[in-house]
Amino acid sequence: MPSETLWEITKAKVEKRGSSGSEGDGLEIGEKSVFFIGSKNGGKTTIILRGLDRDEPPKPTSALEHTCGRRTEGRDIPKDTAHFWELGGGTALLDLISIPIMSGTLWTFSIVLVWDLSKPNDLWPTTEILLQATKSHVDKMIMKLGKTYSKGESEMRPKIWSNMQKDHPVSCCWDYS
Repeated sequence: MPSETLWEITKAKVEKRGSSGSEGDGLEIGEKSVFFIGSKNGGKTTIILRGLDRDEPPKPTSALEHTCGRRTEGRDIPKDTAHFWELGGGTALLDLISIPIMSGTLWTFSIVLVWDLSKPNDLWPTTEILLQATKSHVDKMIMKLGKTYSKGESEMRPKIWSNMQKDHPVSCCWDYS
């Protein structure tokens, strides 16, 4: 089991990205957004609370919830900020996907899909519906950015999708072009 915490892993990735020349594209180094979607009662809130080292019982998510986590390591070092968004209700509240996924956050945005493995018959339909709705909205935001961003949509799309794992089992639902 790795001894690194979630914060240390994230910080290392951000520093690696910052040193590889990703400045100048609107990326705020110390700020990230993570959007948790998935099965109803799948454990999304529990994952967020554990990631933030909070010892409190998870409460049911009513619709869309936002939790902010901040961490600073030193006096002169800027704070690392993480915005955790959680979509409750499984596939029932797809219209709310547009709230956390904004054109200004696409550069620093990650999506986490959480499944309830106790309901195997719901895994694929839930996955497909959530990923298609999310991808559709991300594509709209990329097109919107493409109209105002100097590098254009053709250069933005590969950069935004570069964090997606190409050989992931659900990658068949995504078009990386």
